[in-house]
Amino acid sequence: MDTIIFVEASQTGAGEVACRYARQCGYSVVLLTTDPGRYPQAIVQYCNHVVSVDTMDVYEMVEALAMLMSVEDIKAITTTSDFSVVEAAQLAQYYLLPTNTPDAVRLFKNKYAVRQAIDLVDSSLNPKYCLIESLADADEFIESTGFPFIAKPVNGNDSLYVKKVRNIEELEEYLVIRDRWGVDASGRDFAIGVLLEEIIGGEEFCVDFLKPVNGDLILVGAFRKIISNGLGTDYIKIGASFPAPRGETKLLFDKISPVLNQLNFEVGAVNIDCKIVGADVKILEINPRLVGDQMGSHMVEIATGKNPAHAVVDLAMGKNLEWQPTISRGVAIHRLTMPIAGYFLGLNNKEEMIALAGVESIKVLGILNNWYEPAESNQGVIGSVIVSHNSASEAMDLATSIAKSIKINIKKTLH
Repeated sequence: MDTIIFVEASQTGAGEVACRYARQCGYSVVLLTTDPGRYPQAIVQYCNHVVSVDTMDVYEMVEALAMLMSVEDIKAITTTSDFSVVEAAQLAQYYLLPTNTPDAVRLFKNKYAVRQAIDLVDSSLNPKYCLIESLADADEFIESTGFPFIAKPVNGNDSLYVKKVRNIEELEEYLVIRDRWGVDASGRDFAIGVLLEEIIGGEEFCVDFLKPVNGDLILVGAFRKIISNGLGTDYIKIGASFPAPRGETKLLFDKISPVLNQLNFEVGAVNIDCKIVGADVKILEINPRLVGDQMGSHMVEIATGKNPAHAVVDLAMGKNLEWQPTISRGVAIHRLTMPIAGYFLGLNNKEEMIALAGVESIKVLGILNNWYEPAESNQGVIGSVIVSHNSASEAMDLATSIAKSIKINIKKTLH
């Protein structure tokens, strides 16, 4: 039986959808993970094997696979986890399977290296930026850009530690706190330094591509995003609608696709967070994997009838791909966060809300009975609402209305 290996998996949608699709295709599904206990039954039920192994150590993964099966059975290696794209590429390269080179993927994961690489293709796509290790390193950047600006980790995810810096005292405090970050959510060390970037106006989008081996980039589409705006919550992706208007989508494709071609993206899914400012495009981040948070795994299929999480499996298998939507609808997601600090006990009126016209799903993402502060990053999201409508803008209005009507059950004490 042909086998597909997943090096870790996303737990917000794409992991479950990709594993289920691979199993439906008749493949043997193997999940390699450092911690099998953190995976829900929703994912595990589609896996023939869940193997406990250090997924940051490629040689250990090779040894584990050698004990599990013959090498000839392994036809594809991929991941839906943002944290494991480099290791998945290394493992796929070891078995000579379709993949991006580890060096290319590693570059995408380093926000400063990406900025430098974009400069070589089209510097107008970059905001002003600077890598610093100390307060003194920021003098020239501050003089040319002024306050406020953005400070962020060189690597990392989920908008964690991304902060708007309003004065020199806040930057000094940020650098002090930076020394106490420790490791990211995957257990990896943060890269040395802090990346400073100018604040860009305009509207934020996410544009997604697929690419077969030796094929051309395929445009999946663009999401129009809603970003939270408040003290400590300036960069939470609170909502998104799909598809973005054709004019904006075409502009994004025309500006971004040459960069991906020059940066040697070879196969799989890639998504780019970006902004449109007037007639200009600015790239915020490039992520060499399917867009997460149910956007790629759920929203696109509702809108088009095609699922890019399925395409991730097909492309890892070395198959060609035709992207031809079978339907055309608007879809939107709105995320739920705690309005006040407290223990999260669930959503009181979930069943009532999910029965409303246009509501596709209401998902609880937070852990019941856990204490949550009001969200300061995407990791603080405790639920989501997905709806469909005739157009993306109508869907976003509906999702926002439903989210406001959901009653989050919060208690200050469990006793």
